[in-house]
Amino acid sequence: MLGRAKYRQRLIDDIDSLTGIQRVAVLMIAIGLDPASKVFKELSDSEIEKVTIEIANMDNITPRVVDTVLQEFYDLMLAKQYVMEGGLDYAKEILKSSRGEKGAKELLRRVEAATEMSAFALFQTAETPQMVQFLQKEHPQVAALILGHLKTDRAAEVLSNLDESVRSEVAYRLATMGKISQDVVKEIEHVIRDQMGGFDSDSGMASGGTAVVANILNAATISTERLVLEDIEMRDPDLAEEIKKLMFLFEDILDLEDRLLQRIIGEIDKKDLVIALKGASGPLVKKFTKNMSNRASSILIEDMDALGPVRVKEVEESQQRIIQRIKQLEEMGQISIRKIANEEMVE
Repeated sequence: MLGRAKYRQRLIDDIDSLTGIQRVAVLMIAIGLDPASKVFKELSDSEIEKVTIEIANMDNITPRVVDTVLQEFYDLMLAKQYVMEGGLDYAKEILKSSRGEKGAKELLRRVEAATEMSAFALFQTAETPQMVQFLQKEHPQVAALILGHLKTDRAAEVLSNLDESVRSEVAYRLATMGKISQDVVKEIEHVIRDQMGGFDSDSGMASGGTAVVANILNAATISTERLVLEDIEMRDPDLAEEIKKLMFLFEDILDLEDRLLQRIIGEIDKKDLVIALKGASGPLVKKFTKNMSNRASSILIEDMDALGPVRVKEVEESQQRIIQRIKQLEEMGQISIRKIANEEMVE
């Protein structure tokens, strides 16, 4: 009893007042001696000391607190499993359906804290306006490095929402960026952690290059794609050409084999095709019509004429949806739109 008297033991009945270490202490008490001893073998001496002190300070713990801590631990492990299975986007969607928007974000933040997940990866779950606001204040090289860590579709969405003055500069920096040392990556993550809410990480090397930019621009809006390519072309024509070779542009449909285009026509939305061709060149319109039946091509031309003036934004959006469908077909292995250089051809 004398040994116990030096600790200020108390009843634990308020879950909200518990710190992270105290919750771990409750968990260790709840799971029992043998499982707890196995967990302790994975902890550092300082961590064991902190948890042990908290355990010693606890006398009675209400069943409600124990149940809540166990549920939190279960939720955390479940969230971590979702991240490992399908990435942050997948985990967020699954957790949103059961925990709501706020609960999903909170669980993912806890996963990050528990697993030292990359701060760059957590940009995947950040709101687009928040990311755009953050990146526009940063040096273009920093913004490029961050975009290089994001998934293609996420990077494209963010790039499309940046101011024009920033957008092209960031894309250019990303296209010309090679491998970045781990020390530099960690420096950037310190900036993210300080300014966007306490991320931590264990990142490796980051890389950019023309392939990264090409993939991002393929997924971005057509207006973003054109503005960025035009700007890069003014700075470095060779670099712009290298990026274009890795991309698939709406105008590239002209170079597709007729057989391939016929397959594509059968897979795309006809309303999108009518609007997309309103802003296309004569040769491209002809390319489509000659690969359709006489009746289908006549209907297409009639629909285009009846449509009247169309906003440029609508045309670009329709063209982008067609490009995305073409890319989907290629990813599924149903078609191939790879550009073949002359030196790859044999007679």
